[in-house]
Amino acid sequence: MDKFLFLVGEGFKNLWRFKITTITSIISVFMTLYLIGILFTIGDNSQKLIVYLRSKYKIEVFFKQEISDTKAQKLTQEIQKIPGIRSATNINRADAARIFKQQFGEDILTLLETNPLPASCVVNISRTQSSAIDIAPIIAEIKKIDGVDEITFQGRLISRIERYYDLLFKTLTGVAIVILLVTISIISNTIKLTFYIRADLVKALKLVGASNIFIKIPFIIDGILQGLIGALLASAALYGTIFAGNHFIAAMTNRIRISSDLFIGLWLTIVAVLIGMIGASRATAKLLK
Repeated sequence: MDKFLFLVGEGFKNLWRFKITTITSIISVFMTLYLIGILFTIGDNSQKLIVYLRSKYKIEVFFKQEISDTKAQKLTQEIQKIPGIRSATNINRADAARIFKQQFGEDILTLLETNPLPASCVVNISRTQSSAIDIAPIIAEIKKIDGVDEITFQGRLISRIERYYDLLFKTLTGVAIVILLVTISIISNTIKLTFYIRADLVKALKLVGASNIFIKIPFIIDGILQGLIGALLASAALYGTIFAGNHFIAAMTNRIRISSDLFIGLWLTIVAVLIGMIGASRATAKLLK
């Protein structure tokens, strides 16, 4: 117990003794975690936007002219069973004529004295899909159904949205990894500086038989404390930014809101502890060889 208290006390002392280097390291951790939190929030909200847009993807399926409304209803039910399809809404010939009148202001029955419009259905893509939507297999399955004449869909729009989102996700991930590596390096260099300053104490501990692990622990605790303080500041700044952003957006519209993960502060704390441990372990491992 005495050894444990000694090690923890040394970790806190290191934090206090070397204020300038410690503050520099904490600021680096704060900026890193804050940026990661912002990137995570952007990614999370982008994912929700993609899910919303996916729910708006529509495929229009037109049946052959000779297909009756009853048969079209059965074909629509068959289409709805295809994996990746959320719903399929049947549009009979009377509905098609009414839609034509709404869009063009003319009654096709009055113009032609007959209804040439075929029965059709509107297909909605599943909104719960987390990966990019591959529309081609769905279209291929619909084409296999006997009675289908023509299919129209927003292929280019779907591909463009999915491509841009995939690029955004990869970019945010790459930026986050680079920032983490830089921060680990900064913490490692800070611990190295502390280690050099306390070289005499380290030598004395080695002379009395202290193990490398025993010597490492105060420096690792120092790194963890730097990470925790940085995480606390970053979490507060992140929540403040989201609150301010929503307040600003609310002044313009009530339809958009920045959402945040309730546990993002916990995730940032876990990341802070890990980078603090890795940075300190990396520094002491090299110096104690």
